[in-house]
Amino acid sequence: MMTEIFRGRQAELKILRKKFAIPGFMMTVLYGRRRIGKTMLINKFMQEQDCKCISFTSVERGETELLSLMTEAVLNALAPELLGNISFNSFETLFEYIGKQAEKERIIFFIDEYPYLAKQCPYIQSVLQKIIDSKWKSTQLFFILCGSLVSFMKDEVLAESAPLHGRSNLELKLKPFNYLETAEFLEEYSLEDKAIAYGLTNGVAKYIEQFDSSLSLEENILDQFYSIGGYFSEEQIKTIVSSERQNPGLYNSIISAVATGHTKYNEIGGFVGTEDINYPLKVLCNAEILEKRMSKRPYYVLNDSMTEFWFRYVNRATSLINAGNGAAYYYAHVKNNLHDFMGKIFEKMAKEFLMLHAGKDDFPILTEITDFQGTVKNESKELIPIEIDLLGKSGKNILLLGECKFKNSPFDKTEYEKLLEKIKYIPATHPSICIFSLGGFTDYVTENAKNCKLISIEDMYHS
Repeated sequence: MMTEIFRGRQAELKILRKKFAIPGFMMTVLYGRRRIGKTMLINKFMQEQDCKCISFTSVERGETELLSLMTEAVLNALAPELLGNISFNSFETLFEYIGKQAEKERIIFFIDEYPYLAKQCPYIQSVLQKIIDSKWKSTQLFFILCGSLVSFMKDEVLAESAPLHGRSNLELKLKPFNYLETAEFLEEYSLEDKAIAYGLTNGVAKYIEQFDSSLSLEENILDQFYSIGGYFSEEQIKTIVSSERQNPGLYNSIISAVATGHTKYNEIGGFVGTEDINYPLKVLCNAEILEKRMSKRPYYVLNDSMTEFWFRYVNRATSLINAGNGAAYYYAHVKNNLHDFMGKIFEKMAKEFLMLHAGKDDFPILTEITDFQGTVKNESKELIPIEIDLLGKSGKNILLLGECKFKNSPFDKTEYEKLLEKIKYIPATHPSICIFSLGGFTDYVTENAKNCKLISIEDMYHS
């Protein structure tokens, strides 16, 4: 396994350093899904600072034990000689003590996994509100609240109705790495393998770290997904899906439905065997596991390609994996389907590429990029279905249309002509046309698609 090297997150570090340099009380709220690298980012930031740092991670324990654990963390950082000789009868008195110490010097106070603390001690929100307003405001305390339960952080910490609303000076949402940042972890891999590894890990730091780049991509897939003791086990998936839900079985079934192509409300209900799925769908969207896409018939997509891969290609192999024969399932049912799985991920990579290149090299500045699924009338007034991989807009104006093909053969004349045929039906005036292709382009396409931007995987990684 790789040693923990700090990669990426330079923009986030820069803004944290900037806020730290401003004297006086500062509060930062950092949130993002589990295993994305939040703790590592804050640890890196704290290592850089020449000041006392209190680091406390909330766990699912009773109130008394949480107070005792936090007291230990505080005294370890501020007054180790008092350990065992002093105790605090409440969080409020402990917070007052921290404030007293921060009157004369810069101190960082980092509470990790804050939702666990707030759920165990619901009054903690009001205590913090009071202590910030009455005691900490006049100190040099740099206070960081961090949490992985995204919906809790949004609803209970950042929302207007939350006690702590309006007190933070910085709100940072940590997102997964993009495809280029993911590639930095896997320098020995071919570009195709880097792309597939991005799809299999969704750019989540902890997942990428499971890939040992001294082994081939296939060896890593077999070791981590299809072997007993592999990191991406059923238990691991349960922690992603059920960390903030009461009925993990139902939520698992909904994710399984979407992962296997049942994306509309009625299709999902039919798959899971219950009609009333409004609430769980809302919860999964709030937790950013699912995303609702609006069209004439709204549909749902999974936000996490690793989870999608697991439910599509690993879920049914659980018994074989437990019998020590997961590799047989991989070779029979998965290996030849990897390019099919990568279709949507390649579209996501193309969107990231277009956002990174907005306003450069004649690429338009886009406010959103979606796909297009719908029906249009052809010349004979017949309704025909149309799908376009990339539809880039600035406001309501369509500025870009694109196609993505993740296959080893070159993008050819037939595919090019099909794309031109579809584009006729889209209400756009002189849009940029972009074609992204893993296998490059035939001579015909290169010679005839002069008005299109032809983007190879080499262009995506090296431009």
